[in-house]
Amino acid sequence: MTGPSTETLPPLTEDLEALAASADHYYLKSSSIVEKIVHNGRTFYSKFRRYDHAPNPILVSQHLRREVTLALPLLQEGFGERIVIEYLGEEPELFLQTLRHLFQHLGIDDYRCYQGKKGNKRTVILPVARQDLEQLHAEGGRLSDMLQTRLQKSWRILPDRRLPESYNIFTLPYGYIN
Repeated sequence: MTGPSTETLPPLTEDLEALAASADHYYLKSSSIVEKIVHNGRTFYSKFRRYDHAPNPILVSQHLRREVTLALPLLQEGFGERIVIEYLGEEPELFLQTLRHLFQHLGIDDYRCYQGKKGNKRTVILPVARQDLEQLHAEGGRLSDMLQTRLQKSWRILPDRRLPESYNIFTLPYGYIN
């Protein structure tokens, strides 16, 4: 198996609108720092402004035209239903090939691979049963450990308990990867 077939995937806009519909709030990227957050003794500076209502299809369209940068939360009330793997390394195809092999070995066949804004950025969204932050973090850590036996670490897995809630977000992607 080489991952989900593009023949069975809905159009990108429809897929992203479905992701957005599951959120009760969203984040838009600003050109300047919006908020200073102190979390577990660390200081974070966020450029994403939170809006406390569901995103609409117009925002998704604006994001795809690169007029705005739209991000969605991974946690709602401390629980989440997806793990996101963001890759920013130099070998995105090797990463995806290794990840697909790992998923096949683990019996995981429900995931989506997307193209990010930058040419080498890849975003993989893995739906999971509703879990709390600790369980999601542990499951993501296991995946990361398995990947790290084969590749140099050039990815991050979200949600991450070491990050504040407003950093446990993911920017919507810009295209599918076969």
